Amino acid sequence: MRTILLVGMGLLVAGCNQTTQGPGPVASASGTAATGSEALPPIYEPLVDMHRVNPEKYRRDLAECRQQAAPQEAAARKARDQQTAGTALAVAGAAASFIPVSTFRQAHTLANATSAAQSAGGTIAEGGAITAEQATADYALVVNTCLTHKRYRLLRG
Repeated sequence: MRTILLVGMGLLVAGCNQTTQGPGPVASASGTAATGSEALPPIYEPLVDMHRVNPEKYRRDLAECRQQAAPQEAAARKARDQQTAGTALAVAGAAASFIPVSTFRQAHTLANATSAAQSAGGTIAEGGAITAEQATADYALVVNTCLTHKRYRLLRG
């Protein structure tokens, strides 16, 4: 019974941790190398006063600023994945508590296992959420500072 429970929880966590990797660097229209992460939506969109701003130049500058903040973006995305995996583990622990067992000893073992899974999952999810929030704030700070140095007027900063 424990083996089935462990295999099921392992498959659930492994299924939640599916990531896709795009192809390596791809040349974009501007001639610069773009990574597979550019296909993902940005985690932060700066609010810039676009009055008397060339939109094409702004797009290039914003892409450059986002490239500078790439380590913070990667940390934020990794932390969000950690948060998702922790939540999945906690949910799996909660769902496993409804598995019917025939003896008191099995019920005691199952209760201990599900309690441990819920506790570990909650701790992992909480740590991921805190790290994601900090990394997202750092990402926004780097992008905003970069745009400010390029003489853009930020409306939110």
